[in-house]
Amino acid sequence: MTKAIYLFESISDVINYLKSHLDETDITLYEGATDQQIAELENSAGVKLPNDVKQFYKFSNGFISDEDQFRIVPLNELLSHDRGQNILYIGEYLCYCDTWALIINPENNCYQINHPDERGFVLTNSFSEFLSRFFIGGVFEQNGLYDWRDKIKSKETE
Repeated sequence: MTKAIYLFESISDVINYLKSHLDETDITLYEGATDQQIAELENSAGVKLPNDVKQFYKFSNGFISDEDQFRIVPLNELLSHDRGQNILYIGEYLCYCDTWALIINPENNCYQINHPDERGFVLTNSFSEFLSRFFIGGVFEQNGLYDWRDKIKSKETE
């Protein structure tokens, strides 16, 4: 898989990258979500999806990567699982062996993405940064999701 070499500044940059470089990756995009699917999720979860997350799901209702069996979980799976108040497990690796959660504050629609094994440990408040980290280093490689988490964690313990 060809890896991205920089962080994307916006979800539009992520979408444009996928449109122009998809054939260089091992990613299979799912068909974009409909407004009805998004509304069903929002009603079921009791929160509104943040605009950047919604924009991505309209472009692609998730994806799977062959190399790491990492997925951005499609909305229909989010609808069929009870995830807890304001928490949506949007990223998963190896059939839910590991997950990444989108935690939405319903009062202001701000969100954070964390690694649920690390209670209260926030990776980012940017979906484009989260996706960028995966595109740069997958799950395991340098600057990928685990390496990124470990670097943030080590800074917090200094």
